[in-house]
Amino acid sequence: MKYVSSGNGQLPIITMLAILSVSLTVNLPGLAISPIMGKLDDVFPHASQLQIQLLSVMPNLIVIPFILFSGKLANIHNQTWILSTGLAIFALSGVLYFFADTMTSLILISCLLGVGCGLVIPIAAGLIAEYFTGKARFRALGMESGVSNGMVILATLFVGWMAEFGWHACFAVYLIPLIPLVLMPCMTDRFVKAHFIPAASQPVGQNAGPAASKPAGKRPWMTLAGLIILYILVTYVVIVFSYYLPFTMKHYGLRARDVGVATSMFYITATAGGFILPWFLHRCRQASPYVALGVSAVGIFMLGIFHAYATYIIGVLLIGFGYGIMQPIIYNKTTYIAPDDKSATKFFAYVLTGNYIAIACAPFIVEFFEYLFDDHNVNFPYILNGVITLAVLLAGVLMRKSFIWQTDSSEA
Repeated sequence: MKYVSSGNGQLPIITMLAILSVSLTVNLPGLAISPIMGKLDDVFPHASQLQIQLLSVMPNLIVIPFILFSGKLANIHNQTWILSTGLAIFALSGVLYFFADTMTSLILISCLLGVGCGLVIPIAAGLIAEYFTGKARFRALGMESGVSNGMVILATLFVGWMAEFGWHACFAVYLIPLIPLVLMPCMTDRFVKAHFIPAASQPVGQNAGPAASKPAGKRPWMTLAGLIILYILVTYVVIVFSYYLPFTMKHYGLRARDVGVATSMFYITATAGGFILPWFLHRCRQASPYVALGVSAVGIFMLGIFHAYATYIIGVLLIGFGYGIMQPIIYNKTTYIAPDDKSATKFFAYVLTGNYIAIACAPFIVEFFEYLFDDHNVNFPYILNGVITLAVLLAGVLMRKSFIWQTDSSEA
């Protein structure tokens, strides 16, 4: 059996692959079908733009309480059972989509999808925090981010291509949870304990990595709140492209397949960001989050200013790269503030809730500002979020001495 370093011993590589396979599912709800939103506008001509967007909003809204529920209940003894249940519900919803022919039924199935995904999401990161430590943990979190974003590259391309043949077939993308379900036996606590080779007689699950030091001080909950707010803002400003790019590109005469390719570009650079994170931190050090946010801001503004297919691709690539850097940085800081490894899944649940709050609320926030400024121009969402991104960057500069914004190569 082949092994990989976990930072405190040797873990079977099949276990690492099984854990990473869970990450294949976490970004799929709603986002994977964004390329066919314009097509669904034709399939359901009496449905409003907001109703169609609910197919992305509802799973990400329903997922929030179930992330918290999963994080609260999950422990080393029952997390694989919770994970199996979530994956099964997720896959079941993928099957049910094939039989849905009304907008109401699609929205209801999307809610079921959110239930399954909510149970899975915190455990995907929690398993890494439990079995990896130190630099091995940081690399694994970067890989987890890269795998989750990389899966959406394939998913959005698949959906964009299948939209040319039939919209029902696009929902086959939600059968991906069958992969980690098959690999489930390789990530159980019993399997890991039977095959783990500890370093210096250190038992598995008793990591002495980042969580051993507490740079967040004696107020971890205050720091946690800061990380949640940052994750909400970072996710909100970049996710605008997912909701509005299909309609924008349709407005400028581009095809559903073009939307799928453009959308996948976000996940290409988000994936790259996760895998090259140690190198990026070594080069940019303390400036890393500011560079990432600045790159994202440029990409967001490009979507609202330039309307050629090539500029859409470049803009989305820049947005994805910035997000791909910020996401694992936030994840790694979450492991630092968790009191112990057993609490890591619960802390991840809180932070990841912020991510899905942003995803679920994004179109409502944009609509509020459209009403406030009485501006319903197709480019307004990008200009708005570009300005907000710059405001977040400025706030980070002003709070650069706080733990949340202190990032250097030592973390890698």
